[in-house]
Amino acid sequence: MKEERIRETVKLQFDMIHLFHKNFAKAFHQTGTGRYNLNKNQNKAILIIGGVGEIMPTTLGKCLDLQKGSLTSMIDALEKEGLVCRRGDPADRRKILISLTEKGKNYRNWFTEELEKSYSEVFSRLAEEDISAYQEGLKIMLDILKKLDGST
Repeated sequence: MKEERIRETVKLQFDMIHLFHKNFAKAFHQTGTGRYNLNKNQNKAILIIGGVGEIMPTTLGKCLDLQKGSLTSMIDALEKEGLVCRRGDPADRRKILISLTEKGKNYRNWFTEELEKSYSEVFSRLAEEDISAYQEGLKIMLDILKKLDGST
């Protein structure tokens, strides 16, 4: 019974990912018209880094599903634009932490506003009760993903 439930869940997950990308992920490309013209992974990195404050590159790479070489190039490009900075971890000199600069924080604020506008256009096609149901579903999914991640 559990195996059948898992198979069904995997199928639902793939269907959800496809439809999510179709409806929402394109906003990461369309909003790249800002001052820095960042690609989708760079935009995602800015959102992730800004959300946690500072992050180790390996953790960021796992969040973005990027290999070390691609990740290093991306961080180098963001650093060159003045959006992120690297610093040593005071608790462990072998580790590097990445955080947003003031320019990076300003860009993140602008980009978040642009995403909200784009997402609002998508959600405006739904009834308010559908938006509420989607929101509740996201809360449940987030709680479960946190359990899988071990962060609850």
